[in-house]
Amino acid sequence: MVARADNTRVTLSWAEAPGAQGYNLFWASEPYVDSDNIGAFTGGDWREGVSSPVTITELANETTYYFVVTATRGAEESPDSVEVSATPRSDAGRQQPTAQEVLMLELINRARANPEAEAARYGIDLNESLAPGTITPAPKPPLAFNTQLMHASREHSQWMLNTNRFSHTGALGSSPSDRAADADYTGGLCCWENIAWAGTSGGNINLSDRIKSHHEGLFQSSGHRTNILETNVQVLGVGQLKGTMQSSNGRLWLASMVTEMFARESQHYLTGVIYQDLNGNQFYDVGEGIGGAQITAGGESMTTPDTGVYALPLSEGTHTVTVSGSPIPTEVSQSISIESANRKLDVIVEGTEVSVNTW
Repeated sequence: MVARADNTRVTLSWAEAPGAQGYNLFWASEPYVDSDNIGAFTGGDWREGVSSPVTITELANETTYYFVVTATRGAEESPDSVEVSATPRSDAGRQQPTAQEVLMLELINRARANPEAEAARYGIDLNESLAPGTITPAPKPPLAFNTQLMHASREHSQWMLNTNRFSHTGALGSSPSDRAADADYTGGLCCWENIAWAGTSGGNINLSDRIKSHHEGLFQSSGHRTNILETNVQVLGVGQLKGTMQSSNGRLWLASMVTEMFARESQHYLTGVIYQDLNGNQFYDVGEGIGGAQITAGGESMTTPDTGVYALPLSEGTHTVTVSGSPIPTEVSQSISIESANRKLDVIVEGTEVSVNTW
C-alpha cells in the first residue's frame, strides 16, 4: 500500500489482491493499527467497501496517521496489510522546513564550520576509515536550505516508509538527481545524498532527539561524512518523516526516516537562523526559531518562517545586511562580503540583548 499526504487528507492506493471482492480501510493517529480493535486507538476510524485509490479527508495537519487495509470476499476478511503512514501538512507547511529539518541543517553547518571539533565531539578522527588528508580540517562554507531539495527528500523518505525499503534507488528506479528534477530543482549539479532511519518498538518517538542521533551516525560513517563536508556544495534539502517501517525480519518499528540532498550551484547565498536562545547554549534548538523577522541585503529580502531559517541569493561583493521586525528587540545592521562562497549570519536574541554570529 502507498500513502500520499496533502492538506488535511491522505490518499491510499494498493495492488489488487487475487480474488478480492472489496476492501476495508482502517486508520488511527497512533501506530501498530489493529483492525479488530480499531476503536481502542487514538483517532481510530474505518471505512468499509472502499476501492483503490481512496482519499481520507478532514484529517489534522502535522499529525501522522497510520493505515492498514483488508481484502474481503463474501463473509471472509483477510489479515491486515503491512501498515503505512503519512503526515498531512497545510499548503504553507509543505513549503517550509520543520524545526527538526532546520536543526539538521544547523548540525551540518556546525560540522562544516569546524570539522575537527565535530569529529572530536563524536570520538573519531576526521579521516577515520578514509585515506589520510581526504577531508581537510579547514572550515567548509555554510549550506543554505533549498525548498525543492526538501520536497525531493521528503518524497524519498515517504517512499522508503511506504515500501519498507532503505535505498538510494527510489520510486521507479529513480536516482537522487532524478528525484531532484521531479521536484523542479534546476539550481545546479545534484546530488550527494545521505539517508538514515531509526526506530522504536514504543508508541512515541522524539523527532528532535532522532535528528541529533541521525547526524551523529551519519558523521561517524566515512562515506556520509565526506558528503557532509563536501567543499563544493552550496545548498541542502532535508526531509524527515515519522512513520512505521517494517524491518527484514518482519518487525514493525515506529521510525524517523531522513533524507539529505546536497547540490552544487554557481549562486552564492547569505544564510542563517534567527532564534531566541532560550537555554543559553549559543546554538539553535527546536522551538527557538523566530518568525516574522525581515532580512534585507543586496536588493533581496525575505521574512523568516516560524523556524527562523533564511537564505538570500547574493552577488559577490560587500553588502549591508539589516534584520528588523517586532520579534527583534534591536535592529541589526551588519556589513558582510560574499567572495566565491556562501556566508552565514545568525541573529541570536537573549532577553533584550541581540548578538550576531558570522562566518
